Amino acid sequence: MAKSSSSKHISYQSITQAKKEETSFDNNELEWTQEEEDKVLYIIDKYLMSFILLMTFVLNMDRTNISNAISDNLAADLGFTNDGVNTGISVYYFVFTACTLPSNAISKAVGAHLWIPILMTSWAVVTWAHALIHNFTGFIIIRAAIALTEAGFIPACLSYMSLWYKTNELATRLAWFWGAQALASAVSGLISFGVFRMRGIYGLEGWKWLFIIDGIATHIVGLIAFFYLPSSPSQTEGGFRGQDGWLTKRQIRIATLRIMRDDEAKKELDKPIACKDVIQALSDTNLWTHLIITFIGLMSSTPISSYLPTMIKDAGFSTTSANLLTAPSHIIGLVGSIFIAQWSDKSGNVTFFAMIGTIWALLGFILLEVLPDNVGRWQLYGAALFTASAPSWHGMQVAWMSSNIAPIGKRTLALAAVVGAANINGVPGSQIYKANDAPRYRQGNKINIVLQAVTIGLFLFQRTRYALTNKWRRRVWNSMSDYEKHVYQKENGDQGNNRLDYQYRL
Repeated sequence: MAKSSSSKHISYQSITQAKKEETSFDNNELEWTQEEEDKVLYIIDKYLMSFILLMTFVLNMDRTNISNAISDNLAADLGFTNDGVNTGISVYYFVFTACTLPSNAISKAVGAHLWIPILMTSWAVVTWAHALIHNFTGFIIIRAAIALTEAGFIPACLSYMSLWYKTNELATRLAWFWGAQALASAVSGLISFGVFRMRGIYGLEGWKWLFIIDGIATHIVGLIAFFYLPSSPSQTEGGFRGQDGWLTKRQIRIATLRIMRDDEAKKELDKPIACKDVIQALSDTNLWTHLIITFIGLMSSTPISSYLPTMIKDAGFSTTSANLLTAPSHIIGLVGSIFIAQWSDKSGNVTFFAMIGTIWALLGFILLEVLPDNVGRWQLYGAALFTASAPSWHGMQVAWMSSNIAPIGKRTLALAAVVGAANINGVPGSQIYKANDAPRYRQGNKINIVLQAVTIGLFLFQRTRYALTNKWRRRVWNSMSDYEKHVYQKENGDQGNNRLDYQYRL
């Protein structure tokens, strides 16, 4: 497969070309060693994944700085209370979710390698525009605008990564993906420690300086992305990638064919989303279960992440110290998430590893609830730190869901939907910690305890359901004759994960 420098190249051209080649000779004709594939994977991780991590790092710097700004008296400076902040958070998540699906459709049409930098440069403008707001109305408008521009980034990245990585490689990479966001939250707290001391310079509050600095950083990375992200494995030469590109001709074929042989559905990456895909997605109860797990299980992260600096401040620490003390929770969560995801990839048992983070969060909220009102500030900080440090299971759950959804059009919709579910829960989640429940938020913590307990039950339910379905399908499939199997596959080849010969990953 020769490289092409055509500027009209579309995102999935290499997959389409490889598909044509696969039909022109036996699938086993092109062979490679594990060492060769490991080398290709190393190159992709080194040049592509590292930059994806930088982009998602910048994203979460812009997303989580609102929690730091709250602790620097954003609400009081703009003339409202923290309940007004909750309203802004709800608006953000509602708009974010509403724009996720259409944004992903645009990404598939124009190519994720172009759509991602377009989004980044757009939300960069909105980020530093926070420095221009002076009242509640301006706050709501800006929060809606940043949700609009950030909404498509994560689903576009998920679809883009599926072009480069096999199913059993995704969970660890997605753990790094969301881990980079946790690291960004930690760095944001550290930066805030210094930036908030700039309050008064040019008449601006410290939190406004934070948004300005984050916006400038996003602009820089977004502009670089235009010239760095390749549309496919066959298009890694040129731009900031270098004249020779990342891969040799043989490595290009390995990079594309290994993906298709891992998952037959990816041979259809070039096909547009059809009405049939929408109908199949809406009627798939397995998909709905994954969305409910995401919606309920991640809802508790909104209050604890938004108000962690404030909770620490209310325990008796200064504003700058409170933001500095949030950093360890993100580092612990990052390391734990990656370790657990790698362990899950090796064992293949997603459910039980994902439950580690859920059980951790459950114990944390119980601890926050049972501590007495007169507990010392360091004891309260320790409980809050433990709760906020719960390892994220979201990446593992997304990889698990993705591996069990087919065909590719339906999977593309599912990836957008799960990102939407992970954000629309911020609407009710932002109302869990109310101003009249401060500073210990005991009523809110009771709600969080119930949410985590229900999530554990849902994880066990979904795994049991997959296991029983696999057992029933094997029994029915093995009872069919070879001729019946041939006819069935011919007539039901487009049914994806609804086929009798489709086995779910556990």
